Amino acid sequence: MKKLILLLAFLFTVSSSFLSCKATDYADYDLDDDGLWDSDEFGEAYDENWTTWDADADGYLDDDEFYDTYYGWVDADDDDLIDEDEWNEGYNNLYGDYGAVGDFGVYDIDNDGFIDDDEWFEGWNDSDWFNDYDLDDDGLVDNDEWDDGIFDIWDEDDDAFWDENEYTAYNTYYDTW
Repeated sequence: MKKLILLLAFLFTVSSSFLSCKATDYADYDLDDDGLWDSDEFGEAYDENWTTWDADADGYLDDDEFYDTYYGWVDADDDDLIDEDEWNEGYNNLYGDYGAVGDFGVYDIDNDGFIDDDEWFEGWNDSDWFNDYDLDDDGLVDNDEWDDGIFDIWDEDDDAFWDENEYTAYNTYYDTW
């Protein structure tokens, strides 16, 4: 179940940021030309955006940066509010069992038709979402933890590699987002 939830989280996570750093071709990031991406190769490709997510440049994501990053991805039109369409897309592709209820109205506390950042943080505050990335339980997610969490999601067959089929399945999704 955790792997499924992390998979859903990743599907939405890379919607905007990964597109800006992804290779034009699967082989571009297959650094050892073995036809597979390992976690190190993934880190090389994906880490290009780390400084965007690590807003205070301390080398870690605290829970505020973590949730703020995801808020920005769900807010597809960048208007600093999440409407019901954005919520439904995000919830269906990201949150899974992390939220107590998938109903937009539960998170739209003031019933104005939008989820602002305060409502967002309040809604996710009691979930395990951040903790599932914080593998060493230090209250912070470092670059390696972030990469490991994301890499494991795409590695559907749990063989510690991404093959071109795994890459293509997810990359196709991001091209439509």
